Formats: sequence, structure tokens, C-alpha cells
Amino acid sequence: MIKEIGIKNLVLIDEIYLNLEPGFTVFTGETGAGKSLIVKALKLLMGEKFTTDFLKPGTNEGEIEALILGGETLYHKLRELGYPESEEVHIVRTFSPKKQKIFINGELASLTDLSFLMKEVILLTGQHEFYTLLSHEKQLEFLDKTLKLEGYVKEYKTLLERFRTTASEIAKLKRRLEEISQKRDFLLFQIKEIEELSPDPEEEERLKRQREKLKNLNLLRTSLLSVNELLSENVNNLSQVLSLLQKVTKIEEILKDYEKRLASYYYEIKEILREIDLYVKGLPEDESELNRIEERLYQYDRIKKKYKRETPELKKWVEELKNELNFLDFGEEEYQRLERERKKIEEELLELALKLSQQRREGATKIASFLKEELRHLGMEKAEFIIEVISHETKAENLTEWGLDEVRFLFSSNPGIAARPLEKVASGGELSRIFLASQSLVKSSFLQRTIVFDEVDVGIGGLTAKRVGKRLRDLSHNSQVLCITHLPQIAILADHHYLIEKVFNRGETKTTIKKLEGIERLKEIARMLGYPEDVELAKRFLREEL
Repeated sequence: MIKEIGIKNLVLIDEIYLNLEPGFTVFTGETGAGKSLIVKALKLLMGEKFTTDFLKPGTNEGEIEALILGGETLYHKLRELGYPESEEVHIVRTFSPKKQKIFINGELASLTDLSFLMKEVILLTGQHEFYTLLSHEKQLEFLDKTLKLEGYVKEYKTLLERFRTTASEIAKLKRRLEEISQKRDFLLFQIKEIEELSPDPEEEERLKRQREKLKNLNLLRTSLLSVNELLSENVNNLSQVLSLLQKVTKIEEILKDYEKRLASYYYEIKEILREIDLYVKGLPEDESELNRIEERLYQYDRIKKKYKRETPELKKWVEELKNELNFLDFGEEEYQRLERERKKIEEELLELALKLSQQRREGATKIASFLKEELRHLGMEKAEFIIEVISHETKAENLTEWGLDEVRFLFSSNPGIAARPLEKVASGGELSRIFLASQSLVKSSFLQRTIVFDEVDVGIGGLTAKRVGKRLRDLSHNSQVLCITHLPQIAILADHHYLIEKVFNRGETKTTIKKLEGIERLKEIARMLGYPEDVELAKRFLREEL
């Protein structure tokens, strides 16, 4: 529901600000006064693209500002778009020849966000604008809502989502099984090649050390023999030193400490000499083992380079290859299980879709008859209205979000002319009245929405106009209704009345809007009746019509 709206520099509007209320509101005025500017402003508020002809001549920037109450619907839409949740929204849209900006609750927003936010919050009835009647999907949704099939449709959509998810899983699994099957021989070859190497990080390090030893065998042997010779000389010298110290320690006790320390060095060097001797004796006689080691390390390097993995990772890689190969076995079982599940869901889906089709076909004729009668009541006595339910063959590939059906509203306003799709033949006024008729079947739970009627009074008058007015008033019990009208029969039934006037001041033309009450409203009703000064006539008309 639009609570407040401000319009600045829009064509002939200088600046206006309206506080709109719930219920039924009409806008009246002379032809050419600028009533269409209200529609232009609302279109911009709903996300229509800006064109420079919207801007008031001689100004650089225009603005549409509105405060809208939308309840839970608006709350969830704001959350979906990523804005702070609220049941009302403040929208500011500025526009100029060079740029435009949109703000939603103070945050910069896109035109796409604005359009999404206002969809179903504001409905504008007019030719090629009122998507509720012109969209085949919305026509089907209307049929289901009228027949109270929403529960079945919700169950169907939940099941359809399961079906599509299962089908997607099957397709992915099938592709993977095919891929693995195609490279099965290659996987076996990779596993065999790596297992033949039997990679072991400890072995690789050991072989590298042995290779280094064999490459430097002569250097090791000659160097260690020299070390042995030099240390042996030192051992002999230390032996003599110890003998001398043993003699003098009897004379000087303090020298015993030197004797102990030197004895420790002596035995340590003796042990080192023994170990070096053993190491030298353990060295290979020649480098014949080097070729085998080099060949083994070459195999390590070749496999690592080929698979771009270090030795510790090769073992893990083999396990991964084996798991992928094993997937062929348990993956096939999973594939069969999913296929069984998909088939079961498909059967349930088709059964539910057939039930929906049956109920739609049975209900469509009754609803179409009711709407025809209602349209006759609204002045379209010769109108033909058909709800066509087209059911496709009962196959899974024909299932859509709505089942197996397509729905088309067919309409003809003249006898003898075959009914054709509504969106191709209905005028704006006819669409508005068809919508009014439909609302007597479906009561909206979305109390905060705003419905704008621009052409509802085209081609009608007298009793029909009065009936249309009453339908608008009835509709305003569930929604805020804004109506632009030329007919006094409609205007007098409104809860709120605004006059749109074109004024001339100092060579400038402006459109103004003001709320009418009391005597001012009676004068406007009198003008609409063709007697501007006859307020008493307006009073009598008011009493008679109400």
C-alpha cells in the first residue's frame, strides 16, 4: 500500500506530495489536466526505464519519492535482495538527462531490484501492462488459486524438485562412470607401474647416500687410512705421556686429575681408531654396485616426474587410483538405486499431474461461465470468455513447474467473432473489467498491495458504471484501490477523492493535485455530471447512487 508519494519535476508537475490512505481513492479532472501523470509517476516507481520526455521542461532533475507498506511480502523481498528487512520501504528515484539514481531505504539500488521489489506490491491495469491477466503462467496460477489447488501444486513442485535433483545426480554419476570406464585400462597401467616401483621414501634416501659413498670410494679409503695413521702416532705419544704421569702422581696428588683426563682421551681415540678400521674394512672393494643403485634411483626420478608427485605422495596416489577403479563396482549399484528412485518419483509426479489436469479441466468451464456472467453485469453483455486447458502427453519430458498443462484465456467482446488469446484482443478497459470480475472469485490475502485502474471506465456509463464502481469499492476492502475516472457514478463511491487540474500562471502551465472534501467534492461531482454550479444536483445524485 502506498502511504505517501512525492512527485517533483515530472512533465507538467512542479512539486506535489500526497498522503494516500487505505480503501478506494479516485482521481478526476478535465480531459488533458494531467491525470496520466499519476500513471507515469507510478510506472517510474515500479521500475520503468526513464526517458527524457518525463522531465519537466527547463529543469535539470526530477524525483519520485514514496513510502510503501508491504507487510510480510515486502519483508521477504527485501531480505532476498540483501536489504535490511522491514514491512515498509522508503524509495527515492531521481532522474536527469545524464543520470538516474535509485535508493531503497537509503541504500543505492538498481532498476532490477526496484522492479522485483514492486512486483505484486503495485499492480497497474492497462493494455499490455497488467501481467496478471496477460501472462499464461499467471492465468494458470489464477485458475489453481480459484480452484483451491495450491496445496496440490505445492506438493507437485516439491516432488518435481526431488525428481530433477535425482535426475541430475543420475546424469552426473553416469558421466563419471563412463569416464572411468573409458580410462579403465589406463588406470590399471598406472597402478601397475607405480606398484612395480614400490616407492619407499626411506629406501630412496638410503640409496642416495649409498650412491654418494660409491662415487667417493677412493677418497673415503685414502682419507681414512691417513686419519688412522695420524691418530695411531698420537695414541703412542699419549701412552708415553700417561706412563710419565703415573710416576709423578705418587709425588704430587694434584697431577692425578691430569692423568685421568688424558687416560679418557687415550681410550676415546683408541675406540675411534677401532671404529674407523671397521668402517674401512666394510667399504666395497669396487664401484660395481653403483650401476644398480643408479638404475633404481632413475626409476624413482622417472615415475616422480611422470606423475608430478614426490615419493611420499605416490603411495597415496595409487590408493586414489584404486578407489577410482573400484568406483565402477559400487558406482553401478548406486546408479541402479537412483534409477529406481527416479522411476518411482516419476510415477508419483505423473499421477499427481494427471489429477491436477483433471481438476483444472473440470473447474475451467465453471469459472469461465461465472466470469462471463460477471462481465455481462459490468457492461460486456456479448462477451465470450473461455479458459482453455491444454494438457500434454503424459510423459516425464513434458512436465513443467505447473504439471502437464498450459492455460490460455480466450476472449471476444463481439458476437460472431471467435475468441482469441486475451493478450492479443482485449483493450485496457476490457482488461480492467475482466480483472474486476476475477477478483470476485479470488480474495487476496496480501492486504497491503495497491491496484491502479486507469481505463476501467472506457466505453461505459449509466448502470454499468455504477456496477463497476461498486466492484471497485468491494475490491478496496482487500487492497488499496486507486482509480483514474471520468465517471461520477464511480467517483461518488470512493472513500477519498483527488482533483487533478491544469493551471496557467505567468505564462507557465502546471498540473496540480488536491484532495476534495465537503462542498469542493460536490462541485467536482456536479462538473462531472455536466452542471458545474449545481451542487444540489450533486447531492441528489449522491443520495440516489449510494
